[in-house]
Amino acid sequence: MLLPLRFRRCVPERGAVRGRLRLIHVLAPAALTFPIACSPPSRVPTSMDEGFIAVVGAGQDDPLWPALRGSALRQQVFLGELPLRVEAPPIVSSHAQTQLIRKLLDEGMRGLCVQVIDPEAIAPHLKRLANDGTVVVTMVHPTGDEAGLMHCGVDERLVGEAFADVIVEGLQNKGTIAVLHAGSKWKYARERYDAFSMRIKHYPMVKVIREFDCAGNPRRARETMRRCMERFPRLNGWIAIDNWPLRGLDTQRPLLPSSCILVTSNPTPQVWDHLSTGGCFAMIATDTEQIARQAVLKCATTLEGKMIRRRTYLTEPRPIWTSSLHAYKLDWIAWCSHRTAVGP
Repeated sequence: MLLPLRFRRCVPERGAVRGRLRLIHVLAPAALTFPIACSPPSRVPTSMDEGFIAVVGAGQDDPLWPALRGSALRQQVFLGELPLRVEAPPIVSSHAQTQLIRKLLDEGMRGLCVQVIDPEAIAPHLKRLANDGTVVVTMVHPTGDEAGLMHCGVDERLVGEAFADVIVEGLQNKGTIAVLHAGSKWKYARERYDAFSMRIKHYPMVKVIREFDCAGNPRRARETMRRCMERFPRLNGWIAIDNWPLRGLDTQRPLLPSSCILVTSNPTPQVWDHLSTGGCFAMIATDTEQIARQAVLKCATTLEGKMIRRRTYLTEPRPIWTSSLHAYKLDWIAWCSHRTAVGP
């Protein structure tokens, strides 16, 4: 029997900013050393009326960016006269992201909410920013070393548990499955995998007969699944720790037979058709609106000089099936909207 998933009521951080800043940190931008060549900052804010919060995405071509961008922009109403700038590099690139952050710092950035691409690469730069007085909040994925930083993202442990609960429900508590993971490449994927592995032990009638490391490569993921199905044609289901096998997959070319179900995550618009056509049984989603919202409010509240009650905010998983896809699409459209929110 499917165990119920837990959901918490999402509320803005106590003490959200509604007026002018009462406390502003003076930065020393020259102390930040990015692995790029650039001239010293030409303008350092000195007035209480200067400075802004920046929300920086992974890239304009990142599937999550439209929802993060719209959700962040709608928080301006809570910030009073404190400006908010929401930007992302043209493509998903750690180098381009650090360049953009350096540019924003030179222009007076006092707070940064950043969607982490490569935790290991960006962690040292974010720590330097925090040490020099910039308020930093990581979004979606943490850096792994959050000393001096705040984080708003996904509860990966609950995502992993949801994988087990959902596929067991789809198989009616009996069957054989295979798992597609990424080894030790990404911390978030390891957390999901570990949580899934522990949870599936609660369902002894569902057997994991094979596990594969696709290294997060979509083509390798698809080839691995097809080869496995040739060898085990009666396999009942697959868990893909992220939606790697669906990226770039033609919906007219089914990846699995109708007797075998797939449960994965991250139902962005690029993979919706796999749900609507039945190529994927379910995807585990998270509340992108709350990730961006809580990040901006935590950043602004800290700049105002108030204590943050919870330095980490994690959203809980939300399974999306074909039957609930329409409602999720409406939520996604609302997240992407730039219309200003009217209340907390």
